[in-house]
Amino acid sequence: MAAKAKSDLAEELRSALGRLNRALKAEGISNAEHPYARLNLSDLVVADLLVRQKTAIMSEVARALDSPLSTATTVVDRLVKGGLVERSRAESDRRSVQLALTAEGRRLASLLKKQQLRSSQIMMAALSPQQQRDFLTLFERMIGAAERVLLAKPKK
Repeated sequence: MAAKAKSDLAEELRSALGRLNRALKAEGISNAEHPYARLNLSDLVVADLLVRQKTAIMSEVARALDSPLSTATTVVDRLVKGGLVERSRAESDRRSVQLALTAEGRRLASLLKKQQLRSSQIMMAALSPQQQRDFLTLFERMIGAAERVLLAKPKK
């Protein structure tokens, strides 16, 4: 495939992803209860980590954010102030601070999952069952390529 055609297709993908992002955020902008109205991307990453692990320490949050500890602390401070995350001392090591979602944080995470599932169902409904399977196969391949290249740590 010619370089120009690859570039044109990459631009079409970039544009399509931008349109999808705007469509998915539109509900959050118009609905103050929607998680997207309250959380930014870093907040969502931390909430997702705490949903999956139940608890985490600051170094795990920094790793999930791929950011320095100071940035992770700023994100967690904002979530604590918003009543979504709580800090507690670990029983095994009183110096270690454990992070967990509060009841409100769990409620918001549950609402987010429901909204994401609803959005996914709306998009998949535009495809036949075979097209859905084909799309997911191709999308997983694209995500894998992005993860391999974009998440790869530089060799020292």
